[in-house]
Parts: sequence; C-alpha cells; structure tokens
Amino acid sequence: MLVVGNFEPAEAVDAAQQVNQMLDSQPLPAHSHVPSRIVNIEPGHYIYRHMGEDPNVLNNAVVATFYCGMVTSPKDRTTMALLSQIAKDQFFDQLRTKEQLGYNVGTYINSFNSGKLTLDMRVQGESNPTYLLQRIDSFIHGFRQTLVEFDTVQFDALVESIVGKANEQLTSVNAEANRMWTPIVKGTYDFALLADEAESLQTIRLDDVLEMWDRYINPETAVTYTRVDSQMWAAKTSYPSATDMTTWPESILALAGCLESETHMPVDLSDLSHFINTAVTQNSADALALLARQYTVANSAQVVDESTPGWSRIKNALDMAMNPHGSHVVQDSNTNFAHIGMYQTVEGKWVITDVDKFKATQALHGLAVPVIKLIPNMLTN
Repeated sequence: MLVVGNFEPAEAVDAAQQVNQMLDSQPLPAHSHVPSRIVNIEPGHYIYRHMGEDPNVLNNAVVATFYCGMVTSPKDRTTMALLSQIAKDQFFDQLRTKEQLGYNVGTYINSFNSGKLTLDMRVQGESNPTYLLQRIDSFIHGFRQTLVEFDTVQFDALVESIVGKANEQLTSVNAEANRMWTPIVKGTYDFALLADEAESLQTIRLDDVLEMWDRYINPETAVTYTRVDSQMWAAKTSYPSATDMTTWPESILALAGCLESETHMPVDLSDLSHFINTAVTQNSADALALLARQYTVANSAQVVDESTPGWSRIKNALDMAMNPHGSHVVQDSNTNFAHIGMYQTVEGKWVITDVDKFKATQALHGLAVPVIKLIPNMLTN
C-alpha cells in the first residue's frame, strides 16, 4: 500500500492499518511467495508464430524484439532511450509514410525488472508477416549509416530535450504516486532513478549510441545477437508450413505471399525460386516486368502491373529476393532445440513451437536487488 499526499507519517500508517483491519487478511507466508524472474534468452534468432481464428480480421502483425543491455545499468537505459528516439521517426517515415505498411508502426523500449532492456519494432498491416519482417530487416540494414551521418547539433538538442523531461516538476499527486510506485513494484526501490538517468544522459555521446547499435542490433557485428520475431497471421493469409520454412528462404516466402495477396491464386515456391535464380544468374534488369507477365498469364482474371494495389510491395519483395541483404544467415544458438519440437529456417532461425518448453530450456535472471535499505517504520510498534 502506498499513501501519497498531505499526510504525516503517523496518519499514513494509521490509514494502512485501517485498510488491513477491513480486509482482515494476513501476509502470504514467505515459502508460498513465488518471486517473478525474467527468462534470460540465450543469443540467437527465434521466431514465434500464431495463426488468428477470426476470418473477419484482415490485419497481420509483427514485433521484432532485440535484447539490448541491462535494465540495471543507467548508461544502457539512457543510451537505449536516445537510440530509440532517433530510430522512432526514421522507422515511422520509412515503413508507414513511404511504404504504407499499416497504421500501427513504431519502435518502443521495454524493461523487465532485473532483466534486459528490449527494443521492439512493430508493424501491423495487411501484408504477410514474413514480408513485414523483411522490411524491418531492410530498415536495419540501412539505419547504421543514418547514425553515422546524424547531426551532432541535433543529437545534443535531443539529449537536452530528454533531460528536460526527466527533470520536469511533477504537477499532480497522481504523477508523484506513479513515479514512486514503479520502483516499488519492481522491488528496486530506486527512487532516484530519473535523476540518475538525467545525470547519465549528460555523458552519452553519439558514438555510444552507434556502439550500442553495433553491439546488440546490427546482425553483422553483434556477437551476442539476441532477437525474437513474434508473428501474428490473419486467418485468411497464406500460412507457410514448417516444410516451407525449412526449404525456402524467407525472401521467397515473402514474395510468394505478396503475389498470392494480389492475384488470389497459389504460388508454386519451386517455380518462383527457379525464376529468381534465373533472374539473378542472367542479371535481368527487367525481372519485375517478367514476373508480372508470368503471373498475369497464369491468372488472366487478374492483371499484375503498376496499377495493382500491392505493386510496390511486389517490387520490394522481388528486390529482396534477388538481393537478400536482410536475410542473413544467423549465428547458430549454442543449444539444439530440435528435441523439444523446434526447427530451423534456411537462415538458421529457430522456430518456437511450444513457448513453455522453450522457456524451460532457458536460464533465469536474478531477482531485483533493492538499491536502498528498507527501514521498518517504528510507528507500528
């Protein structure tokens, strides 16, 4: 129970005692209290898929979750806050404004007690999840250069803006209560958290942000690359089988999904792969026109050309299939998860088939450690 407001300590204790008497409850015995601990996912790239059941829901959704640094580190928290802020506008502009992939597009930071920080990249739209994740991969591939070229004056202004928000005076009792309640629930009792973060922000430089990107999010440089892709498939979206995912590259599956969405006809993955391989071998500059002609002929009821609503997605998917910079082969996890029914994609990503079994194979983070020593209130004696 938290009492906030214009109260004397004795009044707050009295209020707590009255509530306890009305509830007529007893503390849960220590041996019955199960502490919350966070799963420490080992490095690797994982996929979790879920198929929707409502045929009226047309939207698919993906969340690419990157595990980045420790929540207990002020420098990691503040560096991630700056990185997320820089990526946020760029991510929205590319995937929402320019590519029109959906209305729910954004980047978010999450933290879990004593565990790791995560950066989530989310997109919800009608395109198939494999394609959506490919577009996230394409963004990641090019974002490092954005950080390298980021204006230092703009960066300093961003730091000042975040510091200013952290130092803002609270304007209500409710805001004050919320600020205190969070560290209480987490068990850290770190009431100086925001002040520490504001101080840490003053020491962060753009090179620190770039270093964090390379250490945790850039698949080409991150030694302990840890990522989970959560995919929500609409009931009417063609759902790749386990055999498809272990046989064909993601770029082929993404392109097939885009074609099926526009032509409303099944795509033979073997034929599509052969087409891509031939186009790459011959360095065909008009591969898009050839692809459109092939599927227009195959389905005369549906002409595939620039007037097709999903033309730009087909174009992007074809480019990714012919130049698969985003579909890198990931570093294999140290654990073989095949014994619990998981399987690997062509790129080496492990597909989670049973969440509980997967979690059972992972270690746990330690419990949250209070940063201050709690002093029993003598007014209760």
